Parts: sequence; structure tokens; C-alpha cells
Amino acid sequence: MKIRILLLGLLLTVSFLGLSQDIGSVWVLTVDGEIGRGTVSYLRQGLSEAEEAGASTVVIVFSTPGGYLDSAVASRDAILDTKIPTIAYVDREAYSAGALLAIACEEIYFAPGGVMGAATPVYFDAGKMEEAPEKIVSATRKLFAAAAEARGRPSDVAEAMVDRDVEIEGLIEKGKLLTLTSQEASQWGYSEGELGNLEELLEAKGLTGTTLIHFSRRWIDSVVEGLTQSWVAALLITIGTLGLIAEMMIPGFGIPGIVGLTCLGAFFWSHLLVGLAGWESALFLLGGFVAILLEIFVFTAVDFGAAGLGGLVLIGLGFYTSMVGPFTEPAETMRAVGAVSAGLVLALVGTILLVTRLPKTRLRLGGVILSSAITGKAFDKPKKKGAASPWLGRQGMAATDLHPVGSGEFANERVDVVCEEGFLTQGTPIVVVKDEGYRKVVRKTKEER
Repeated sequence: MKIRILLLGLLLTVSFLGLSQDIGSVWVLTVDGEIGRGTVSYLRQGLSEAEEAGASTVVIVFSTPGGYLDSAVASRDAILDTKIPTIAYVDREAYSAGALLAIACEEIYFAPGGVMGAATPVYFDAGKMEEAPEKIVSATRKLFAAAAEARGRPSDVAEAMVDRDVEIEGLIEKGKLLTLTSQEASQWGYSEGELGNLEELLEAKGLTGTTLIHFSRRWIDSVVEGLTQSWVAALLITIGTLGLIAEMMIPGFGIPGIVGLTCLGAFFWSHLLVGLAGWESALFLLGGFVAILLEIFVFTAVDFGAAGLGGLVLIGLGFYTSMVGPFTEPAETMRAVGAVSAGLVLALVGTILLVTRLPKTRLRLGGVILSSAITGKAFDKPKKKGAASPWLGRQGMAATDLHPVGSGEFANERVDVVCEEGFLTQGTPIVVVKDEGYRKVVRKTKEER
């Protein structure tokens, strides 16, 4: 009997120790300075790693004047979606976008002198700060209200931080924006109390002695912030699009394709991390490149240009929808339009320059591989001699532009041809230098050289 009691006691002790080990660590994330797209990347990764590590609580320390609305919405969603209990600690101030993130947390504590609110959306126009249109104010107001309702807080208080027309008796009069002090926040259900520092917060929550992990801002968050700048995006669009179009025109796969895929990958990766790019953006881009492929290899022979133009439009939509969200401010939207337009125009100019240079380089960017793909001369095995083709040496003219595929006309007979030199304009005199049955390889006649 005594042995059974001892075993039972040992089992309970082991179970207790096991439960104590499952308490998990406390992760501390910091939102200070302006809330931007790097903040989205930082919060998403921090919350994700905390979940993977089995953290018991995430404390987010706020000391921010606010930031961009689209970044704030993406950050709010990340906080609401996490399965770990979240605590906001307002260390001095959480204005504007910072207030939205704090409200999204399950609990809020204030440092002495902390404030939260003043969240009406604004934008800069000609160097002056202007309040956003009513449509944006209304949408932002409901975003705040929805976050408050999700955490069981009175929604009208959150709305009063955004909209001057919201009046709450005993708290804020109409025409004023609400900013809560620590005491007001506690009185109106927006604070669980005032605590001097993070250590006091942990003690109040019974988390003293647990492992404290400070998740610092990473270099990759700065990279994301930089890659989502409009001028950087324009550069990535230019190089990426030009690289892939060049790769489409040159048989084989080489440096242009690698550089193009790398640039476009960096573009979509960074914009996906900040919650802007989605599947629709990728589908637009894929459809655009398919249309351009059809233009180069199918419709060129009949001198058709609508597929290429449609492809450029789809590619532009893919880039644009990756840079602009429903809460992107007007100035940033115009910068996105400018970046996409500039990127595609520069890529188109680069493509035209590349095409006009192809007759001189004879498409030899691919070296032996390219020459083999077009003319079949490199490393070809000797073929058995037979009757000479009646097409060899036959002269005619290019019925369409040759890119290098197109049509040639020989004594009123029109056939598909491949230009050995890569590109020839319509009407150029040509001569057949090789007959492959299903296609004829041509070059300029000697008189035109």
C-alpha cells in the first residue's frame, strides 16, 4: 500500500513538473518609430516564431507616432490572427496606427504618462497635411470598431479616436479627436492598469521567472522596407521584365532569365510579406508573359500585335495590384502608378534596343547553343548526301518582320521561314540557305549587306 502511495506521489510530481515546463516563454516585440512595411514583416515573423516556440504570451511594447494605414491594417490582422495571448504595453504613446495595433491586443497596460488615440487618417498633398476623404475615414473608423469589438471593448470609444463626429458624453465632445490617458483608458475599458515597467507587468501577470525573449528588428525587415520603395520597385520591374523578355527571344536559358527571375522574385516576395501582393497579382503577371510568348512565337508570323499589347497591360496590372491595397494613401498610389509605368516603358525601350541590335549580334548571346537552335550548325552530325533541295539559293523577300520567325514570299509563294541573323524587317530581300522541310532558314541577300 505504501509503495502504491509513493508511486502515485511520484507520478503527480512528474506531472506537475511537466505542466510547469509547458508554461512557455514570454516574447517581447517592440513597435517604435514610424509604422511602415518593415513593421508588418517584423510583427508577422515575430508572432510566427513565438507560436512555433510555444510561447505563453507575447508582449508588444508601443512607442510610436503612427504610420501608414495599409501597413497598420496588415499588422492588425497579424495580431488578431495569432493564437497566442497578446498584451499591449503603451510605453509613453501609441498614436494613430499604433492605437489600432494596441486595440487589437487582448489586454492593454499603460506606462505612467502613456497616451493612446488621435487616429484620424491623413495624407500629404503639396507638402501640406490634409485629412483623408470621408470614404477613408469611415472605413478606418470601422476597422477600429471591429478590432475593439473583437477584444470586448466599447466600439464607440475606438471610433471617437478616428472620427471627429463621434461624441461620447463624459469623455469627448463632437468636433474633437479622442486621445486617452492612462486613467481614462482604465475607466472606459481600454486598459487593465498602469504599470511602471515591463518587469512589473510580468509580475502582475504571474510570469515572473519565465524565459523572456526579446525579438529584435531584423536586417531583413529593413530590406523589405527598401524593396517596397517605389523607385526600387520600378528598378526591379525594369530589370525583371527586360530579362524575361530577352530570355524568351533567345533560345536556351541563361543570365537574362536568371537576373529577371531574381528581380521579379524579390519584388513579389517583399510585397507578399507586407500583405499587398496576392494570387491575383501573380495570375495577371503570368497571363501577361504568356501573351507576350504568343506574340513572339505565334502571332509574329502574321504580323499581329494585340497579344503583345495585352500582355503588357496584364503585366502592368500584376505589378500595380502588388503595390497598392485598399488603404494605400493617394500619394503612394500615384507613386506606384509612376513606378509601374516607368518600369514597363524602360523595359519596352530596352527590348526595342535589343531587337534592333540582334541583326548585328546574330542572336549570339547564347553562343554555340543559340546558333545550334536557330541554324543547326553547331555540333550537327554529318547528314547523308542526297538530292539538293530546289529551295537552296532561292531568293525572295520577308513578307513579315522576322523575330526570327516569320513569313517569306518567293515568286508569289508564301512559306514560314527562320532568319539566321535574328531579325529582319518586312520587305528585306532574303535568300534560302537551308531547307529543313517544315521551315526554311534564310538570311539577307548579299546585295543588301
